[in-house]
Order: sequence, then structure tokens, then C-alpha cells
Amino acid sequence: MFEELPLRRVTGSSGPLEVGCPLGSDQVRVGVWRAQVGRVSLFLLDTDLEGNPSELRSITDRLYVPEPARRLRQEIVLGIGGMRALRAMGVGATVFHMNEGHGFLLAIERMRELRQSRQMTLEEARLVARAGFVFTTHTPVAAGSDYFEPGLVYELLGPYLHEVGLSFERFMDLGRRQPGDPREPLCTTYVGLRMADHAVGVSRLHGAVSRHLWKDAWPGLPESQVPIYSVTNGVHMPTWVAPEIAALLRRFVDPEWWDLDPDDPRWAGIDRIPDHELWACHLELKRQLAELARRRARAPLDPEILTIGFSRRFAPYKRANLLLRDRGRLLRLLHHRERPTQFVFAGKAHPADEGGKAILRDVVRLARAEPRVLFLEDYDMAVARALVRGSDVWLNNPRRFLEASGTSGMKAGANGGLNLSVLDGWWDEGYRPDAGWAIPSGATIDHPEADDDAEAEALYRLLEREVVPSFYERDERGLPVRWLAMMRASIRHTVTRFSARRMLLDYFADCYAPAARRVEQLRLLPDWGG
Repeated sequence: MFEELPLRRVTGSSGPLEVGCPLGSDQVRVGVWRAQVGRVSLFLLDTDLEGNPSELRSITDRLYVPEPARRLRQEIVLGIGGMRALRAMGVGATVFHMNEGHGFLLAIERMRELRQSRQMTLEEARLVARAGFVFTTHTPVAAGSDYFEPGLVYELLGPYLHEVGLSFERFMDLGRRQPGDPREPLCTTYVGLRMADHAVGVSRLHGAVSRHLWKDAWPGLPESQVPIYSVTNGVHMPTWVAPEIAALLRRFVDPEWWDLDPDDPRWAGIDRIPDHELWACHLELKRQLAELARRRARAPLDPEILTIGFSRRFAPYKRANLLLRDRGRLLRLLHHRERPTQFVFAGKAHPADEGGKAILRDVVRLARAEPRVLFLEDYDMAVARALVRGSDVWLNNPRRFLEASGTSGMKAGANGGLNLSVLDGWWDEGYRPDAGWAIPSGATIDHPEADDDAEAEALYRLLEREVVPSFYERDERGLPVRWLAMMRASIRHTVTRFSARRMLLDYFADCYAPAARRVEQLRLLPDWGG
């Protein structure tokens, strides 16, 4: 994504901007790059500088590394180096958003800053820093957080914590499920939750999962009162909605359709889009997907056939192979004489995820054997755009309670794709029977074990009895009128309620503005110190 944006080194008064960042008894120099994303400046940190030892220059060259020592170094650069970079650029922010635990050390660096600049006690600095922090947790499983053994933490952060005035054991206890247990590693999610005044999950259901998962951070508090709330993710609609769909919305809804609230009466205009125009637009997007498939995979894709897309990371819990459990029924769907179906898969598995790679191999083998199953290699934004715009149906069948939010279904829904999904993540609150289908699941928060056979059976049944017949039901003009009505409902519902615009307004109203008020109230105290 970033390679499409012009990158420039941020410069200071004496050349390229660099800040020092502690790594044990050493220091690493961190450079700053700026990418302009519309009106927003995105700053990227870089340790590949000539003044750094060779073993430190590669800290920022690859994300999500599995080695704990390297990962903690990255998080030191992000949290401590990130705060210092902001200050070196003259950014005087007092409200900070920690998006997952990777930036957890931002909170400790803020405490150090307050102690040095305002002569605060450790407890005063903790309270003031906490007032200005918002924390978003993304993982719905404890194992998805980062954990670091005490020895490694002491090696890389011991001298820095001494400078802050925070004892090593107290720091470790911020990240322990049971403070005081010297054998327990530090969990970055616990630090983020304990150091932020406001914490949220990324969908309504994920908020409930997070309260269940992290309730030990508030011992003695009933789970229903655990202070983790939710702001559901959203996608940037002008980026992901196809120009062809956007043109229809400009004509029939409003020139600034993406900026309208859900109940704005101008949205009634979507019902005035002629059936033949909306269907012609959708077929054009399917032809664009078919052309990309021809270029990328040298495989045919028929725009007239029901096309179901599946595109995401091949993690085992996402169950890309659920559809493969009954090959006989799958083959009947693919090769039905009057109502055939074709499936398009895309995505990658993490190099260290053996289970995900095995599922990927199964899907690729099927695609090589079946002409109506296609796997698009080298998944990137171009493939993602074509898939979410050109698929008739968007398939998502994770194990329930393990998909924190998911955004691919939002992108498809905004383009008129109909979601066929387990009620997990965003679809748990986004499902409407006039805009898609829900795959039933018997899992619960307390018993999340999924019955794969039962859920595969439910998926096949929905495809055979509802999805496929609805797509091929045509009027005298050859148009799928009922399907088009569902497309309109999907576009309106998804664009208005699952957009980045709505997400940011929620963050501002529920998180950022209250945090700014809390910080300002503390500034007015007589002992603020400056």
C-alpha cells in the first residue's frame, strides 16, 4: 500500500530528523518518513540508518516477526521512539490512541515525559498519562497478544525503567494477569488496558468477548461491568466503492453520498436507480474481475454465473476450507446445469502458520482440479478491489467469537455484494435479512467450540435453497429484481453504518473528546506543575 504513496524523510533544522531510542544499555537512532494520505500525514519509523550497528538496522524491515527479542525491539521503537519523534516534530498532543498492544510503551514514555517536564510524582504522572490514552484491543483470543519473558524485558528495558522511576516489578505487574507472580510474562494487552482510561473492542460482539477475555484486569468486578466498550471498525468508502457504483450514487442519492447519515432522506434516491442500470453496472464490475482473473491466473470466469468471493488471511479459524467438507454437494453447486456457481479465493497464510498453509494448499489443489474454483495468487489491493466489487456474494465463515471485526465484507456490501456469513465480528450487528444471509452457529462465548460439520451443512443448505435460487430468479426482462432490491439495501446499510466516517465520529464522540476533557480538567488543578 505504502509503495503507492510518495515518501519523504522528515527533516529538522540540521538535516534528516533522528531521535534516540533506548535498547538496554544501547541506543538506536530512529529516522522518520512522511507519507501524505489525502489530508492526513502518516509517519513511518526507520532504523536502517548508517549510524546504527548492523544488527539494529533491520529492526523495522519486517512486521509481525515471531522472535520475541526482535518483536520487543520493534515495540520499543514504536512506543518510545514514536513519542519522541512526535515531540521532535513539535506535535504537542495530549491524547493518544494505542491501536493494539504493539505501542504499549507509549504510555510509559508519556509518564517519563511528564515526570521530567512537570516534576510530577510517579503516581501523578500515571494518572495524567492515563487520562489521555485510548486503547483498542483487536485480538479475540489471549494467545493473539504479545508476551515477553521477564529476563528479556529487563535486558531491553531495565535502564529505561530506572530513568522513568518505575520499578521493574511494578512495570511487569502492569502486564500480568496475576500481579505479583514473578514467573508470569508481561502481556502488552494488559498494559494497554491498565494504562488507558478508555478501552474498546472493534465490534459490538468483540466488546463482549473482550470483557470476558480480559476481566482479570479488574479483579472482583462482574464481567458485565468490565470497562471495555466497542467502536465497530469501518472502511473508507470513497476508496473501496467502485467508481461505477459511486457514479450511480452521485446521480440518484447525492454528490457527497459517502457523507450522509443513515436516516438522511436523500438515501431514498437509491430506490430510483433503474434496475437495468444497476445490473449493467454490476455486470461490468464482474467483467473487470474476470479480466483480472484472466491476467493473473489465466483462468476463465463467466460474468453471467453466480460468483462467490472469499478473500482474507488463511488462518485456521477463518476456515477457508469449510466449503470443501462435502465435495459431492460442492460439485453439484459448481456444475448445476441451469444454475451453476463459481468460487474465487484469494489470500495468504503467515509463513509460520502451518495450519493456515495446509488449508491454502487444499484450496489451491481444488482450484487446479475444478475450472469453476479459482485461486488468485499474489493477493494485493488490486486483487482485493476487484473481488469486493465483482463478487455477487461475499463468503465469511470463521469460528464464531474469533473474528474481531472483519472489513472485507463491508467493502463487498458497499458495492452491492450480499454477505453470507457466520454472525461474528461486524456481521453480528450488521446482518439484515434483506441484505444477506446468516450462517447459524451453536458456539457461545463460554463454549466456543464449533461444530464444523453442522456449520458446513448449514452453509450448503443456504446456498442450495436460498442464495442460488435467488440469484437466478429473473423477470421477463431477464433481471433479478429481488436480488437487485437486496443489493440496494446492502449498499445503503453498509455505506452509512460501517464506514470509516462513522467509525471516526464514534471515536471522537466516545473516546477522543472525553479524553481531551479529562486531560484539560487535570491541567486546571493547582498542582499541575506548569
